[in-house]
Amino acid sequence: MISNKTVVASTLEQSTLKGSKIVVEQVRELVELRAEIARLDKLKDALTAEVEKAFGVDKKAKTSTATTLTHNGIEFVRYDWRTRKGIDEALLAEKFPEAYEACHKPDKTIYGVIVSLFR
Repeated sequence: MISNKTVVASTLEQSTLKGSKIVVEQVRELVELRAEIARLDKLKDALTAEVEKAFGVDKKAKTSTATTLTHNGIEFVRYDWRTRKGIDEALLAEKFPEAYEACHKPDKTIYGVIVSLFR
């Protein structure tokens, strides 16, 4: 299992400022955009699944019946298999716990996130 963990943390010390009406509207728009992105992601996943059926994709075997599809004798889409390197963190932690701990960076990626309080 390849691990890709996200830790949600808040600062212990919080402060509050007054936001303008413009910022309120921007946050509402951001919430709407996130909902639209989620809807589009679902649509993308559904369309991808249908196109993969046309290729005869077997994700477990990492094979496909075809690599190219044609329409009226014209090639219009290709299916490529690509490889990405990764580290199996669970296996590393299990087999080599000292190495895992020595290399582990719990705060490797720290970034800010806007969390809407609109319900």
